[in-house]
Amino acid sequence: MHKGKVIRCIAAYAMVVMLCMAWYGVPSRCLAAEDGRALAQRVYARDTGKDSYAKVEMVLINKQGNERTRTILAAAKVYGKVSKHYIRFAEPASIAGVGFIAWENEDRADDQFLYLPELGRVRRIVSTQKDHSFVNSDFTYEDLEKRKVDKDTHSIIRSERYEQYMCWVLESIPKADSDSQYGKLVSWIPKDILIPVKVEYYDKQNRMVKRLMVRRLEQIDGIWTALEIEMHDLSKDHRTCLKILGIRYNRGVPNEIFTEAYLQKLP
Repeated sequence: MHKGKVIRCIAAYAMVVMLCMAWYGVPSRCLAAEDGRALAQRVYARDTGKDSYAKVEMVLINKQGNERTRTILAAAKVYGKVSKHYIRFAEPASIAGVGFIAWENEDRADDQFLYLPELGRVRRIVSTQKDHSFVNSDFTYEDLEKRKVDKDTHSIIRSERYEQYMCWVLESIPKADSDSQYGKLVSWIPKDILIPVKVEYYDKQNRMVKRLMVRRLEQIDGIWTALEIEMHDLSKDHRTCLKILGIRYNRGVPNEIFTEAYLQKLP
């Protein structure tokens, strides 16, 4: 495929990848029940391919059941121990052209940049904005970061069945210096798959404020992939649903799309 066409087709598996890479897991055969950090590290380091691109449908649903549908194009690529991500909204016209890139860093928080066509420039997302909503969805900018394992203290609190999966239940409490909006996260991680299938988010008063559910999980090109995800803001009774419409791994995503310069180019 012509390079330009590849770039224009790049799709939004990146958001799903960022979300799933943000939480942590390990097979039961090699995990001591108390070893929460080992569980977290295995999920963090799980295979997500050298690169990926996909097309994703985003549906915003309010408490009255009214829906707004968006189409996202995005990509992800691994650079050694770190990764980069790209998201571009393609439809509807009211949001088309809005773009986002994230660069993971080993020793500090991710660099995140948002492009708004009406402003005609790229804006860096600063640390004080990480708890803000990402383009009016139920995900915040913090939710889109690949969270470092040692930002939290991890404990396996039990083992139980969740739907068709036997899971470790992992409690992750942000350390005081991690500057998180959350008081803790509780994740249900299948013992033979390294993707959390359910995550509960608690505020610092120990109230559950959001819940993430993986509705469909399949192997694509040998890689476990969350094909349908729902994030539910419990206080607003508002949901954001992501559905992968198409995905390809290890096909050679161009480096240039993860740059600020490319972010300002309209498709």
